[in-house]
Amino acid sequence: MQDFLELALRILNGMITIGFFPFLFQIYRKTSRRFYLLWSLGFLLYGLNIIIRGIFLFTDFGMPTMGSLFAFIFLISGFILLLTGVGDLVNRARTALIFSMILPLLVIIIFFATGPENLGRAISLSPYLFISTGLLVIRRRYAATLDLLIVGWLILLLVNIGQPLGLISSSFVEMMAVFGKVIIFYGMASPKFSFLVDDLKRYLISGTPEVYNNENHLGLTLINSGEVDRNTEIQWIIKKIGENSPKAVRTVVVTIYDTISPRDLRAAGLDDDFFLVRVLAGGTGHLRTFEEQIMTLSDDPNELELLFSDIMGFSNDKKIRCEIILYSLSILIHTHGWKRIYTFLLSKMSQLKVSNVAIYAFYYPKTHSEDADIAKFEKLADRVIAI
Repeated sequence: MQDFLELALRILNGMITIGFFPFLFQIYRKTSRRFYLLWSLGFLLYGLNIIIRGIFLFTDFGMPTMGSLFAFIFLISGFILLLTGVGDLVNRARTALIFSMILPLLVIIIFFATGPENLGRAISLSPYLFISTGLLVIRRRYAATLDLLIVGWLILLLVNIGQPLGLISSSFVEMMAVFGKVIIFYGMASPKFSFLVDDLKRYLISGTPEVYNNENHLGLTLINSGEVDRNTEIQWIIKKIGENSPKAVRTVVVTIYDTISPRDLRAAGLDDDFFLVRVLAGGTGHLRTFEEQIMTLSDDPNELELLFSDIMGFSNDKKIRCEIILYSLSILIHTHGWKRIYTFLLSKMSQLKVSNVAIYAFYYPKTHSEDADIAKFEKLADRVIAI
């Protein structure tokens, strides 16, 4: 009777876990947020692990050894996806994926170091510990409201600690696991969580400020770069991003026709400290600002206007400083004519004055045939500097 109750509770636990899959996958289809895809697949594999363990290990059907192997593969794969999803919340999916690979490595080390007797305990504890710790770090560092998810995962961690020590029965473990997952589901079903994923994924890339930002100058700055080479310009941009990152200033590099590539910036050790908008002929023509770290935009000036407005609107809404580096203004002028680009910048000045945004635009006076035309841009700017 006890075995039947435990089996029934385990199947219920597995079905509830698998039930996360359609719910999260539907959200992924609506939002295209990678986090929801990773967690939907992670919970699917996690739930299949539970079902398989129930069928193969608590009944006489099939081969227990084969069932254990499949259960192990689904469990490890599921938790790797879940851990990667935790990292993806703060745009650290690659780091989390690499870290999650510790799981199978840890299992192998424990197996050869201590034998199979401690293998089950390592498998049952380490994923819950990693996920709980990751969520706690995000909550502390980003002041994110993840309480329900943290409580749910901590419940799963505690029951998996108590069972090997003989403090709680297997049936109670399954009941508490169901309870913990209901809490997790409730936390993810809350509309606040959708907004949270949006905010963390889009904006909380460089983290919280580590250095006090005492630079008050905002507005439009033109950078006269006519006397220096391209490498000096890129080094200036790299230095600017490096200065902004500890201050939690969001740096958006707008590169016209790929005059700067992601490789140029990442070669300096910059990883997730900037956004790069590639303005290309025949680009997407539609940009969901801050959706990804590297974005592509049509070279239509109207699309640039929308981009700048989105950044200024975000800055006002979130009270977070942003800096736009335009590389370069001269290319835009040569492509679309000085009148169109001047009108574009002029239309943004009133919004720029009341925002927490600074624009730095590179230009090359000697490449323009009419000095009077480029002089109009210099008068429009708050300051003109040289590097």
